[in-house]
Amino acid sequence: MSQIDLPEDKIRERILLLKRFLPHLEWNWPNEVREKVYKEVFGSIGISINVEIFSIYMNLKYNRPVKIESIAKIISDSQLEKMVQISPYKDYYTFRGKYYTVKRSGVFECRSSWEEVKKAVKEVLKTHGKKGYAVLKALVDVTEAHFEYISARASEIYGDRLYPSHLIAELRDKWDLVWEVGSRQYPKWSMPEEIKPAVIEVLSEFESTPIPRLSTRDAEQEFLMVIKMEEEFRNYLTDLIKDRLEDTIKFGRNFSPQALIDYLQDLFGPVIFFDHLLTITQQYSLSDVDIITGEGNKAGNIGFNLALFGEPGTGKTFASKDMILGNESQDVPAHGLPGLNRYCGGITPAKFIAIGEAYQDRKFNFIVTEFNDWFKYKGMVEPLKLAMERGVIRYEAKTYTVGPYRFTSFFSVNYNTKVKEKGYEVTVRDPNFNAIEDRMLCRLHRLTKEKYSELAKSQRKLMLGILQEKMKKVAPRLRDHLTLVYAIQTKNPKVVGTFIEKKVMLTDDMLKMLEKASDLILEHLETKIVPFSMRLEKRAIQLASAMSLINYFNIRSDVIPIDPVAAKIAVQFFVEEAWIRSNEAFPLYEVIKKLFSS
Repeated sequence: MSQIDLPEDKIRERILLLKRFLPHLEWNWPNEVREKVYKEVFGSIGISINVEIFSIYMNLKYNRPVKIESIAKIISDSQLEKMVQISPYKDYYTFRGKYYTVKRSGVFECRSSWEEVKKAVKEVLKTHGKKGYAVLKALVDVTEAHFEYISARASEIYGDRLYPSHLIAELRDKWDLVWEVGSRQYPKWSMPEEIKPAVIEVLSEFESTPIPRLSTRDAEQEFLMVIKMEEEFRNYLTDLIKDRLEDTIKFGRNFSPQALIDYLQDLFGPVIFFDHLLTITQQYSLSDVDIITGEGNKAGNIGFNLALFGEPGTGKTFASKDMILGNESQDVPAHGLPGLNRYCGGITPAKFIAIGEAYQDRKFNFIVTEFNDWFKYKGMVEPLKLAMERGVIRYEAKTYTVGPYRFTSFFSVNYNTKVKEKGYEVTVRDPNFNAIEDRMLCRLHRLTKEKYSELAKSQRKLMLGILQEKMKKVAPRLRDHLTLVYAIQTKNPKVVGTFIEKKVMLTDDMLKMLEKASDLILEHLETKIVPFSMRLEKRAIQLASAMSLINYFNIRSDVIPIDPVAAKIAVQFFVEEAWIRSNEAFPLYEVIKKLFSS
């Protein structure tokens, strides 16, 4: 036997393992276990060995105590396995370390169990949220402790009184993260030392974003969903980096706003593709990176709220929900960010305001396909307006108060309107609803003959599976690209140091085109009062900037200039939206023709 050069953490793990299974080696009296170790493990050692090994050999031979620390440094893995087999505790204890695993009955494996431990901790956090975190944190901080101490410490961490008897029992019986130790009369609880580093790693991830103090039970339950959704994103990103990073970068170098337009036009045709272009572009906008001028001054951020409105049956839900989240029943693959889109089907506005507290300091997208229903309740315009401005929300009901908290996420909504021969009529009764519309990038769905024809063709292709086959070739790669760009732009720890965050630059060409469009609209406008706000120009800039982020891997600089194709699309949106807002009070096609004639 020769001395083995081992890393310090591996030696420490061996010491923990030996102390658990063979404490008999350090006892001050002769015992059967030490004799077996001497005969079966050290008995074949000859005299021509180093001094340290010989000392251990002689101590075992003459029934003198030995230091487990000394044995841990010199034995091989096969000898360590033999020693575990000798242990009378092998039927009672397990071991789940970074280097070694011991199952019941002494099944010894030279492999890590930490991934299993981390998965269990994540399950606890998903199920119990901050309460689970508080109890695990209390257990990590002690070697062993009575229940009363753990309860008091967990309550201190949680910020409210906890009595976690059922939770600790689950940690023991379901997840094997704690053990009951000590006597039956005075039991204590202990977390195995070898798993603590893995537990701490997961708890650190949980701590990396602020843990909010929540006002309602709805918000507490929602926070568990937030954890699950963030875990979904992390897992997706981890797999991407591990298995598809090179392919994603390669795809990104050949991807552009024009490539996305070509893909969507191939699927849906030259009219209704625009709705899908908006919903996918909004996914890129969720990173909310800075827009800067050529001089380096900040001109805004790319994140925007999106609304598709118009008559029922014009494809709004398919564009905003099915394309982003996927639709299993129709075999439509997801194109949107994994884990970061919260579908709000069946949620009332009051409940949204309550659960919104769980999303503070996070960037998610709330997909609301029945936005009209939110305005059946009085007093909803003001808090929703604040939410869309990403302001501070406080809401008082008769029995509870929510907030104050700052909403930092976004919306993608659908709502029905009465579309007239000219313009449209909002079916929401609240007269202040225009304040909500003014804070979104809006797109009217009008069922023209041309659009009806394209929708009918798309429906037939969906039924025949033609569109799905095309989507399955592009959607996963597009989604990977979107996820990687989002992770980079939000400085996700998994990509920091490998990629850099980039800003989007507002170009002179974009500004000139937008100014020309504005002048043409005002020149041809038949009314004296301008029926839309300056926010419309801001939305056009945000749309062009978000679409330009698609060029992340095409631009070597840390600044991405607005793409010319994206600029043209955004300015066309500006003109069409101004036309709708003015009840079609200027000749749309004449303005567009003049705008893009040179």
